[in-house]
Amino acid sequence: MPDQVFVRGLEFEGNHGYTAAERRGTRRFRVDLTLELSLVAAAASDRLVDTIDYWRVSEIVVAIGTKSTFKLIEALAGAIAAKIQELYPHVAVTIQLEKLAPPCPGVPAACGVRLHLAPPTRLP
Repeated sequence: MPDQVFVRGLEFEGNHGYTAAERRGTRRFRVDLTLELSLVAAAASDRLVDTIDYWRVSEIVVAIGTKSTFKLIEALAGAIAAKIQELYPHVAVTIQLEKLAPPCPGVPAACGVRLHLAPPTRLP
C-alpha cells in the first residue's frame, strides 16, 4: 500500500444539483480525500515542502465547492481532483464526495461518488 495523506469529513454548502431548483438553494456536502505519494522524504526532513499541505488542499475543496456550480457531483469531484493534481502533479487523488440529505425517494442520508485520478504519465 502506498503512503497516503488524507483529509476526512470536510464539509461545505454549495449550489450543486441536476435541476435548477436544486442549484437555487444550498445543500451540504462532505468530502474525504486520499492522496497517494511517497512520504519517505517528509518523514526524514520534517519539511512541508516534502509532503502535502492538507490545509491548502482543504482550502481548494471549499473554494471550488462554494464558489462554483455543477449539475453533477461527478463533475464537482473531477474539478476538485484536477485542481489538487495541478498543485501536486505527482500525486494520485481519490475523492469521495457525498451530497448529504439529497432530495431522493426513501430519504437517504447521503448519495455520492468516489473518483480516482492517477498521476499523469510522464514520457521518458
